[in-house]
Amino acid sequence: MATHSSDQFQIKTICEKEGFSFVGFTKASLPDKDLQFLETWITEKKYGNMDWFAKDHAIAIRNRFENLGFVPRSAICLGFVYRSSESEALVSQMERKVSRYALGTDYHIVLRNKGNQILKELRNLFPTNHFRQSVDSLPIAEKILTRESGVVWQGKHTNLIHPKLGSYFFLSIILTDLELGETIPEETTTDHCGSCRKCLDICPTNALEPYQLDASKCISYLTIEDRVDPLVTESFLEWDRKGWVYGCDLCQEVCPWNEGIAKRNQVETNEPSFLPKEFWKDPTFQSKEFLSETEFKGYFEKSPIEWIGVSIWNRNQVNKKDSYE
Repeated sequence: MATHSSDQFQIKTICEKEGFSFVGFTKASLPDKDLQFLETWITEKKYGNMDWFAKDHAIAIRNRFENLGFVPRSAICLGFVYRSSESEALVSQMERKVSRYALGTDYHIVLRNKGNQILKELRNLFPTNHFRQSVDSLPIAEKILTRESGVVWQGKHTNLIHPKLGSYFFLSIILTDLELGETIPEETTTDHCGSCRKCLDICPTNALEPYQLDASKCISYLTIEDRVDPLVTESFLEWDRKGWVYGCDLCQEVCPWNEGIAKRNQVETNEPSFLPKEFWKDPTFQSKEFLSETEFKGYFEKSPIEWIGVSIWNRNQVNKKDSYE
């Protein structure tokens, strides 16, 4: 009979073959402290306009892993680095800034394709077990599960940090009814944030408290999830977004584990499709403040930015002191 150790080794090998930067394992359950935190977070409506977060079916999946077609016992927690020296240089020169993760191909597409190959191999290896992947596609607590796997810790900015890779990585979770136990060997990574509060102090909207995020104030939320049209209300324009027009990396930029460790380790993505697309360097694109729908589709097909649509993209170009026309 296979042991947890041998099963984990085989699974880790399969995932690393697809380019994933780290692999961890944990139980498919959430600690009581996190369940309590999520309940309070929902009660205080810190999810902004993301109403789906508080729906009963979402809570049933997130809190109790129900309605998935099988009863998961384990979570395979995957991380994929998207950091590159090319994206670092590009963002530093941008007047209207875009989060590093959105400069290349949509990670949902890339990681789902890689995940499909992993699922195929896992189902061949464990034919009597069930597997289901999530890349933001299920309302599960991907950060909490990955933190519980012990290979990363959750920083004060609420992003996960790997001691060698920093925090510029995507997450994917594979749920399974296979009993895999905890990560072997025990690589529990403890919190190394210490007294540092650089991420808290840099946030211009005060969205952060230590280890807590008010999503309704976060620039990433405001530029991606907030669907308010400033032609109807000027609430969106009240926020000083420091030039960010899609997402925000401020809290990660100042983190010593990115600015120091990841840079010193020369952490680079191994996935070419995560590198910045060529048009970002094109002076013609850079000179366009607003885009037509045709231009938007041309530039952002198969990009994370495609999801927000041209009207929100154009809205986001308006800075605090600008006028919207």
